[in-house]
Amino acid sequence: MSIPAWPAEEERYAYTRKLLVRLVPPPADLIELGAAPGAQSIALARLGYRVTAVDLGEASDAWGEQPKGTMARAFVEEGVDFIRWDLAQAPYPVEDQSFDVVLLTEVVEHLRDYPLQALTEARRLLRSRGVLLLTTPNAASPQNRVRLALGRSVYTPLSDWIFGLPHARHAREYTAAELRELTTRAGFGIVRVEGRHLHIHSGRRGPVATPAKRLIDRIARQRCSLGANLVVIGRLD
Repeated sequence: MSIPAWPAEEERYAYTRKLLVRLVPPPADLIELGAAPGAQSIALARLGYRVTAVDLGEASDAWGEQPKGTMARAFVEEGVDFIRWDLAQAPYPVEDQSFDVVLLTEVVEHLRDYPLQALTEARRLLRSRGVLLLTTPNAASPQNRVRLALGRSVYTPLSDWIFGLPHARHAREYTAAELRELTTRAGFGIVRVEGRHLHIHSGRRGPVATPAKRLIDRIARQRCSLGANLVVIGRLD
């Protein structure tokens, strides 16, 4: 059973899959924290990873305008273990050192409380030499710098704060330096932060937008603080 991904998500998912296969090839035990709408967990299971998906489960199917229960049914059909859990509540109902990979893509910016708690839990779940892979928007991205210079907001649209589901909005975005500090404080001995633009072929496109995105991606590979997105790879000693 397939769950359609938005074009922007699929571009990011493709990048994540390629990176994961290089870092920890399948088969391996992988847990995705904040897995809705489920397409990424399923794609990784099809690659041969033994996948556990953790998600709040509230409005998970609304992302793709699917009938209620679509994500849970798809997980059963694809052999993905599903744990319904709020990541703000620790400890997570998972045994210590159960996984080779913890995946947190576009999740940490939605956590309303303490992101260090989620990263500390991620470390607890990993085996020796386990890998954390995290992606998130860059608070100091070139787009945000321009918006601020023009007096525009860089936060989640106001309607999401007034009427939206609390977990759907961005509670806080982080800089490269902040993510490095958080991951190190969580106990990861080896931390690498990279800058990327993970939406070159989605979102705004055209003779100006696409080349500009490519340029940002190229610059970010040399200076991660200028990426539209940040990629964190944490590894246990």
